[in-house]
Amino acid sequence: MKIVQTISKDMIMNFGLEKCARICLKSGSVQSKLHVGSAFDNDIKELDSRKAYKYLGIEEGFYIHHKNEKEELKKEYLRRLRLVLGTELSARNKILAIGSWAVPVLRYSFGIVNWHQEELQNLDRKTRKLLTIHGQHHPKADVDRLYVLENREEGA
Repeated sequence: MKIVQTISKDMIMNFGLEKCARICLKSGSVQSKLHVGSAFDNDIKELDSRKAYKYLGIEEGFYIHHKNEKEELKKEYLRRLRLVLGTELSARNKILAIGSWAVPVLRYSFGIVNWHQEELQNLDRKTRKLLTIHGQHHPKADVDRLYVLENREEGA
């Protein structure tokens, strides 16, 4: 932590210990005094096991409320998808924007939130429906074509 603090000072950045919290878990139970000692022990507060912290948009803690998190993630993904589809970008750039701005909302959660196959299929169906509504996918077009990676060089 001293190295990070030194680098932060060199870059004229605040270290932000007030935003930090810690919780120590061992075999699925909270251990209050298990953490490794450091010069910052008194500066970093203990995270209550009933509370959570937000990391990359997902509330994490001892318990993750999967149902609530999934609803929030779906809502944000669909909001971003609609925003991209409402722009005047070319079809190619819309797909690139969806892949780089909307999909990452969900991608990070895949290792944390328990998604069921049916939920992901419903979200995929909703995505295809929005693509069709916004003229980006013909209703009778091959669905598998949406998932084929484009393997061509720029400018070719």
